[in-house]
Amino acid sequence: MRKALPQILFVVLAVVAAAIGFRDRVPEVLAGFERIGWVRAVVATLLAALGLLATSRMWAAGLGSFGHRLSIVDTCRVFFPAQVGKYLPGLVWPYVAQVRFAARHGVPAAVTLGVGARFLAVHLVSGVVVGAVLLPGYADLSLLIAVPAVALLHPEVLTRLVAAMPARLGAPERLPMTWSSVGAALAWMAPAWAAYGLSAFVLVTPLVPANDMLGVAVTCTGAFAVAWAVGLVVIVAPAGLGAREAVLVAALAPLAGGPAAASVALLLRLCHTVADVALAVGFTRGNRG
Repeated sequence: MRKALPQILFVVLAVVAAAIGFRDRVPEVLAGFERIGWVRAVVATLLAALGLLATSRMWAAGLGSFGHRLSIVDTCRVFFPAQVGKYLPGLVWPYVAQVRFAARHGVPAAVTLGVGARFLAVHLVSGVVVGAVLLPGYADLSLLIAVPAVALLHPEVLTRLVAAMPARLGAPERLPMTWSSVGAALAWMAPAWAAYGLSAFVLVTPLVPANDMLGVAVTCTGAFAVAWAVGLVVIVAPAGLGAREAVLVAALAPLAGGPAAASVALLLRLCHTVADVALAVGFTRGNRG
């Protein structure tokens, strides 16, 4: 219990921070439930959890590429309690927590930080590319994005980008990345973006005409991906709060109208927060033994 106490306190602090983000939005959340329904919100939360589980496997694959293979349960006990750190101000807290929690399983700080940096880069690049490809009217933009995106994910570029981080901790200066490990990370993002897109689709379908549901699903996936990417770079907003919703509203308003899109964006934020918190609390409780 004493060993798990720092993790428990970290999760409690992050959960409180996440709750504070909704303190002034309760009427809007209730209005969203009235528009869309509780059942759809529950389904969207479950889909969000599936997407998060896929990203945890991507993170675990990164550890495995450096010779540190954790079981699925141990991976979740490190990954999900650390991930709720994104609800604290600043970008660094999930990665600081990952270093601390992964060290219990013998993973060096250098490896954890390197995997975290690649995790962030893959999320950012894949989110922008998926958004550019799937959002209507952005096909030409996807071609412009492809070259710098591939450049950022080039193993040598990633190796150089993360080299400075371990050096500050007195760890090995280079963690060589490979195309196979980058490819494995990208492969896990496919089911993640699909699950996230479906979570948005489930919420928006009652608010749009039923004549092109496939097109709506594609737009929802692209909108969520680019909104997630924007949220990553707006580091002053915990978990991209506000920035992500603004992008979602702009992308979904042509489908559902501004007020309905705002309801979807806010309710989607709540669903993902509940999924984050449930996974973090569940696997933190597992650590107590």
